[in-house]
Amino acid sequence: MKRYVMRSIIWFILALTLVACSPALNWRQVSVDASDVMVLMPCKPDQATRTVALRVVNHDVETSLSLYGCEASQMQFTFGHMNAQQGLSAEESIRAWRLAGLAAANAKPGDATSQNWAIKGVSDHGLSARTHVLTDAHQVQWVWFAYGNKIYQAAVYGKTKDKGLPEAAETYFSGIKLP
Repeated sequence: MKRYVMRSIIWFILALTLVACSPALNWRQVSVDASDVMVLMPCKPDQATRTVALRVVNHDVETSLSLYGCEASQMQFTFGHMNAQQGLSAEESIRAWRLAGLAAANAKPGDATSQNWAIKGVSDHGLSARTHVLTDAHQVQWVWFAYGNKIYQAAVYGKTKDKGLPEAAETYFSGIKLP
C-alpha cells in the first residue's frame, strides 16, 4: 500500500511538472505573404484578405487588407498589412487605420495613449507608432508602421484584467523582423 501511494505521488508530481512546462504561448516565426517580414506569433495563425474602407479626411478610401490572426491564453493576436494607397502619405494611412482600430474597440482617440515605437534592430524604417487602450471591457495594444510601399499593424486584444497582456504584447511586437 505504501508503495502504491508513493507511486501515485510521483506520477502526480510528474504530471504537474509537465503541465507547468507546457507554454500557454507557443511562440513561432511566421512569414508574412511573399514579403520578407517575419512575425513572432504565439499560435498558428489563420489568414484572410478583405476589402476595408478607411476614413481619410472627409472621404472613404477602399483598400485590400491581408490579416493573420490567432488566439492564445484568451488573447487575440493579429498582424495585418495593406498597400499604401496612391495619393495618401504613410502618415495619413496610419492615422486612418488607427482611428478605425479605435472605433472597432469602442474607444475614442482621447481614450488612447500613444508613443513612438521602433522595430528593434532597424535604424530607419519609416513612420511607426504604438497605441494602448484600456476600457472597462477590454484592453488593446497596437503598433503601426510603414515599410516600403506597405502599411502594417500588429495588435493584441484581451480582457481588462489580463495582467499578462502587456508582457505578451512586448514579446509579440519585439518579434517583428524586417529584412
